[in-house]
Amino acid sequence: MTDKSFFSDDEWKALSEAPLYVTLAVVAVAEHGPISMVKEAAASARLLAQPGDRGSAAELITAMSHDAQSHEARHDTKEHRGKSIDATVDEAINQLAPARAALGRLPLEEAIEVRGWLLEIARAVADAAKGVNEREQAVMERIRVALGGPADD
Repeated sequence: MTDKSFFSDDEWKALSEAPLYVTLAVVAVAEHGPISMVKEAAASARLLAQPGDRGSAAELITAMSHDAQSHEARHDTKEHRGKSIDATVDEAINQLAPARAALGRLPLEEAIEVRGWLLEIARAVADAAKGVNEREQAVMERIRVALGGPADD
């Protein structure tokens, strides 16, 4: 099982901030009011606080989750908000590239588990309020591809 020590500081930062960028990208395109925003944030927070059984990547995901909840990670993510919705989404998804590279160094089974967890966060955020709209679906597809998953045909 892989742990934090396997990665460089930059790789670890990219992995531990990935859940926040995933959340930011989906929330940015959601159709919501204040209550829906709270529901979306709570959905992400639940999967960060309790990532669940993630097979061979469970310890790694728990460590990523712990670091993602830190003040520093949340602060770093806030710096990447764009001036428009599209700019915010593009920047958040671009920030996933270093995480994808770090995932590429993992054993395949662990990489699949981590990618699946990140995509589950995206789905939970999109489902949290008023259901998944077309823009959220498109952003989730972009996230999947950005994390190394195959593109939908």
